[in-house]
Amino acid sequence: MGSAKQEKKDNFSGNIIGEVIRSSSTDFETQCYELYKFPPLGSLVTSDDENPVIGIVSHSVTESMDPSRTPRPRGPGLDNVKSIYDDSPQLNNLLTSRFTSITVGYTKDSSIVMKLSPFPPRILSPTRICNDSELNEFSSNFDFVSRLLNPSIGSSDDVLAAFLDIASGLKPDPEQYLIEIGKEIASLLPGQMRRVNLILRNACK
Repeated sequence: MGSAKQEKKDNFSGNIIGEVIRSSSTDFETQCYELYKFPPLGSLVTSDDENPVIGIVSHSVTESMDPSRTPRPRGPGLDNVKSIYDDSPQLNNLLTSRFTSITVGYTKDSSIVMKLSPFPPRILSPTRICNDSELNEFSSNFDFVSRLLNPSIGSSDDVLAAFLDIASGLKPDPEQYLIEIGKEIASLLPGQMRRVNLILRNACK
C-alpha cells in the first residue's frame, strides 16, 4: 500500500466517525459526524455496541438533509470548491454524508463470526473503522468473499477489489495474499477467469 493511502487510512483507523441511522439483517447505514468524512470504499467497519456487527463499506453519498431542497450552484466567481464552502459555511449544516456497509460478520465473545448477525445494529450505535489488528484477523479468513460476490450488491466486484487493496497492504507478502485469495475467488466464479483477473488487477492499484 502506498504511503498516501496508508496515511489516509491511519487518519481513520480506529475512529468513531458516525452513528447507525438505518439497519437491516444484511446491511446498515451510518451518518457521518462530519461532512465528507466517510471511510474509503472497501473499508472494514463495526458498530461499536453490545452486539458489534462488522461491515464493509459499499456505497457513500452526500446530499441535502432536506430532500425538498436540492443544492444550487454557488459559482461563478469562486476559484474552487473549497472557496465555495469557505464562503458558505452554512453548507455544513444543510448537507449530510452517509455510507452503507454490507454486513459480513459479527463479534461474539471477542471472536469474529463470519456470517450474518442474529441481530442488526441498533439505531444510533456508533460506527468506527476497524483497526489494523481487526482487519488483519478478518481478512485472513476467506469466508467473506462469497458474501461480497452476491449479485444483489451494487458494484460488488469493485467493493471486493477495494477491500483487498486495503487488506493486502497489511500482509507481509501482499502479492502472495492476492494469489491465495484469487484462488478462492476463482473457485466461486467458475469459468469467469476474466472477471477474476479484473478484480485482482483492481486490487493492486
